[in-house]
Amino acid sequence: MYLSLNWVKKWLKLPNGLSAEQLALDFTMSTVEVEKIIQQAKNLENIVVGRVEEITKHPQADKLEVCRVDVGDSSLQIVCGGTNLSKGMLVAVAKVGAKVKWHGEGELVVLTKAKIRGVESYGMIAAASEIGLVDLFPSQSDHEILDLSAFNLKVGQNLSQALELDDTIIDIENKSINHRPDLWGQYGLARELAAIYKINLKPYSRLPIKPQSKDLALKVTVEDTANCYRYMAVGLKNIKIEDSPWWLKKSLEAVGIRPINNIVDVTNYVMYELGQPLHAFDARQIDRQHIFVKGAKKGESFVTLDGKKRKLPEGALMISDQNKYIALAGIMGGQNSEIASDTSQIIIESANFKASSIRRTSMDLGLRTESSARFEKALDPVLAELALQKAVEIIIALNPGAIAASEVIDVSHSPYIVKIIEVSEALINQRFGSPIPTKEIKDILKRLQFGVNHRAGKFVIQVPSWRATKDISIAEDIVEEVARIYGYDNIAPTLPTVVLHEPSYDIASSTARDLRTYLAYAQSYTEVYTYAFTDVGWVPKLGLKLADHIKVKNAVSPEQSYMNLSLLPNLLKKAEENMRWYDHFKIFELQRVFDKNSKGTYHIDQQKNKFLPRQPMMLAGVELSRVSGEEAFLSAKGLIESLRDYFNIDWQSEKIDLPYAALAYQIKYQDLALGEFGILDSKLFDSGPNKVMVAWWQLSFETLLKYINENKSYSALAKFPVIKRDMSIIVGQSVAWQDIESEIYKVSPLIKHLEPFDVFIGEAIGHGKRSIAYHLEFRSEERTLASDEIDDLMKKIISNLQKKFKADLR
Repeated sequence: MYLSLNWVKKWLKLPNGLSAEQLALDFTMSTVEVEKIIQQAKNLENIVVGRVEEITKHPQADKLEVCRVDVGDSSLQIVCGGTNLSKGMLVAVAKVGAKVKWHGEGELVVLTKAKIRGVESYGMIAAASEIGLVDLFPSQSDHEILDLSAFNLKVGQNLSQALELDDTIIDIENKSINHRPDLWGQYGLARELAAIYKINLKPYSRLPIKPQSKDLALKVTVEDTANCYRYMAVGLKNIKIEDSPWWLKKSLEAVGIRPINNIVDVTNYVMYELGQPLHAFDARQIDRQHIFVKGAKKGESFVTLDGKKRKLPEGALMISDQNKYIALAGIMGGQNSEIASDTSQIIIESANFKASSIRRTSMDLGLRTESSARFEKALDPVLAELALQKAVEIIIALNPGAIAASEVIDVSHSPYIVKIIEVSEALINQRFGSPIPTKEIKDILKRLQFGVNHRAGKFVIQVPSWRATKDISIAEDIVEEVARIYGYDNIAPTLPTVVLHEPSYDIASSTARDLRTYLAYAQSYTEVYTYAFTDVGWVPKLGLKLADHIKVKNAVSPEQSYMNLSLLPNLLKKAEENMRWYDHFKIFELQRVFDKNSKGTYHIDQQKNKFLPRQPMMLAGVELSRVSGEEAFLSAKGLIESLRDYFNIDWQSEKIDLPYAALAYQIKYQDLALGEFGILDSKLFDSGPNKVMVAWWQLSFETLLKYINENKSYSALAKFPVIKRDMSIIVGQSVAWQDIESEIYKVSPLIKHLEPFDVFIGEAIGHGKRSIAYHLEFRSEERTLASDEIDDLMKKIISNLQKKFKADLR
């Protein structure tokens, strides 16, 4: 948003000696964020008004002329190729040292004296595009120079002064005024400056509309009253479409708008002055001059002013006549009703639409305009009348003979009421931390044009209509208004008195923090953060149903339409995306999921007893590697065992069948399911010619917290040595690891540790079999074991395995 200081000076006189830099600082500290200061005349330095006194042909070039140009204090010889060059023409002369764009392209370059085809040239007779004025002076050809003969200008005068292009423009960051619909126009910004600097602000002047005929039988029917708060319109006739006067063009140029014609320019001018968008229709294109405001139906389309055919979202607010749509309400007009060069009758629309309706349609269509940017901020409905009156006043002034040729239509369904807020003086002083004089508070609020009454230590405040739609609603908003105008720097800084309490121990956050560290540093896992939306491609692969997931009503994309019910779909998607870069990696995530079939503890609607869905914390991980399935499973199993020790929960694992797993186990504690782990079915993971194995695991973090045993037990170091033996057995591939380990540990309490270290599958050991090699450790707490004793235990282990699993010693 641009603030033009020349523009706001129509209504106020800024303090003497106030620099643009100080104004920008004051504005930033009190109201908005200033991005930069633009001095309009800066890029026109060393460019003056000249008169062509003499033209001769260039001796070495057919398309060039050698000109003698009067620039006031001297006469310059300049070589020029302008096709419209003529003797006596007033032109823009860029002297040596001026900054120009060659042929209107590229970056600005500093002009120097040059020899062109053997002839000295001491400057440039500039085209509009070469000095940044192409929007104000559009040309028919790239070879035309800027002709200023229509202006009454003094030769030698700086061009910026001669054309009054010497404004100071304050560039305001739009994000800093998203909550302030009143600051999207020059008058609203002037009102803010008046409050800051304690200066008078002239009332906004406009003339009432006086219809002089009823040649246009204008009617308006608002069908969608929920999204159209006010719709005003009036018809004008005897209109002549032509260029706008210079004052109007340069005003629009100051705020970055390209002039088009006198009607469109007036609507833009009023929009930038008041912040209220307007639209002008060619009355010939409006069937029976009957306008309807209604919602679009499913599957309909519309061609906007930019010539694009757009598929309309269902319910989009539209302006239509009896047969067709003529405008996308609050966003852009239609090509079928735009102002043409022969238009003589127009209908001016000034309306107020529901902010969320305009925002939603704008986002759905990917179409953002100056109009939609303002409507989506929740404009004051009062502006509609002010803007319509001002636009009609200017159009009639620019078109001698033009008259209002219809009644002024005003259909209002405004939901806004006069807003009264009571604020205690004690609250203001409490928030400030120091007392502010009552007189000072009243003065600030009155400067901001609030209605103020003070009695019994309370302020009764009437919020002005332009601040009541969105910005000011509670007592704290009033405190903020007083504080920012009073000046934050004027509030004495004091440290608050704080009573420190010992923080309560939060087992969830503490465990989550420690667990992340353990997985990352001790287990070489990488934590990932994914969206709360599930990957819909992996949901059916994992045997899940989309119907069991919570569906997002206003999804950003179809891929992000459902909330997570499990962390595995997103983790497997990330593994899929990264496997082309890495042969082996481990990733994990600790995040909430959303269970639509069980209710949480937070009410959505207490009267209807509706709750938010339960959102339990889950912990899940994936390990991808190019190894055998047994090795991948051993890695996952090893992690689960390490987590069992980490949480100090003596859980067990039971083999289960899952549709997406080649091998899977359920983790249980006291018959309570804590999670699962296993190997993913290789058919589900398209890894190309290089086969990969994917181990996965997931645990209910919320349930684990209930059973974490923080009572650590310690045992003394062993007094007697460990005896180690290795053993390799051949068993059927269907025999479970856990069953083998359980059978071995049953043999004797002297078996302290058992660890598989090698797995082999091949023809040498037989079909459907596998060889497993183990390290075994034996130790007694009371004596040193004898070798013979260990031999006997090994024989017993092998005998038991032969009986139980038909195992053979390899």
